[in-house]
Amino acid sequence: MATEIDLVVEEKEPRQRPSARPYDRPAGGWGSAKSVARSLLRERVVEANVPAGVEDGTRIRFTGLGEAGAFGGPAGDLYVVLHVKEHAFFEREGNDLHCVVPISFPQAALGTEIMVPTLEGEHKLKIPEGTQSGTPFRIRNKGVPVLNGHGKGDLFVEVRIQTPAKLAKRQRELLAELGELSPVENKPQSRSLLGRVKDMFV
Repeated sequence: MATEIDLVVEEKEPRQRPSARPYDRPAGGWGSAKSVARSLLRERVVEANVPAGVEDGTRIRFTGLGEAGAFGGPAGDLYVVLHVKEHAFFEREGNDLHCVVPISFPQAALGTEIMVPTLEGEHKLKIPEGTQSGTPFRIRNKGVPVLNGHGKGDLFVEVRIQTPAKLAKRQRELLAELGELSPVENKPQSRSLLGRVKDMFV
């Protein structure tokens, strides 16, 4: 969505300083007694419309907000370079957004529904059972609007299984029992399998 910002614009007002009279000797000598054009700076605040979808470094032109033209001519233009502040958890890539959301091991194993943030509010995301840590989910049309165009990018949510740092006694017993029921061979995976995993994130 578009937004409005306030810009402080400095304008020059030409002012003529009267010539010194012949009998008034200026401090700098007679050579400084000529008519000199001076300018006063005046500040004013204007509202500027910033379109949705701008990126860091985008330059916007505001017609007629520059310095006054010479000899009463039209004012020039003002160019504003925008610097977009980094978001707390969204990372932008073009018009797409990326974020990481932690889930628990039971949620990943059994499946669940979680609420993930978007630019327009929360969105319900279904996590299927057996989800692996690092699995990306794509939510269409929840990214950044296309600048001066139509449509939006997508939001990519990567879920990561959060391992508890401390366990209660009952939790430890349940996990130990689960470990006995679900043994895993701790051997290096083949390179072909690793390649297929990497392809998932390309």
